[in-house]
Amino acid sequence: MQDSEWILDLIEQYLNSARSFSDRLCRAFGQEDLLSGRRSKAIPGKGIVPGGLEFNFHGIGCRFSDGTSSVDVDFTPEGKVSGFDGWRLHAFSAENASFGGLRSHEDVESALKKLLAQGLIEPLPGSHLYRLRARGGA
Repeated sequence: MQDSEWILDLIEQYLNSARSFSDRLCRAFGQEDLLSGRRSKAIPGKGIVPGGLEFNFHGIGCRFSDGTSSVDVDFTPEGKVSGFDGWRLHAFSAENASFGGLRSHEDVESALKKLLAQGLIEPLPGSHLYRLRARGGA
């Protein structure tokens, strides 16, 4: 499984960044949920919030940047930022060298296929995204 550690680390770093940026944006506008806040127009389509967090909603997602790191997310069918795909992971690795360095799109896609075969990730129904599979019981 050590062969898969880099991709699992990259996924974890990507998801942590996505959650952190999403939470910061929700707090800045007093919203509980990012997508609901955007749909209700409580959160504008783009802007900069105190602390320097830039955001720009697009299609089915949002791009975040704080000057030191950035992440581009697509929303899951449930409206969450808990999904990922090869392109987004590759872009995250390219734009955030401090998180482990650039990984080619081909390397990321190949690693995702291995994780899928190992049952560590699964496709999100109704989406082009994957999610980490729940581990353990309950």
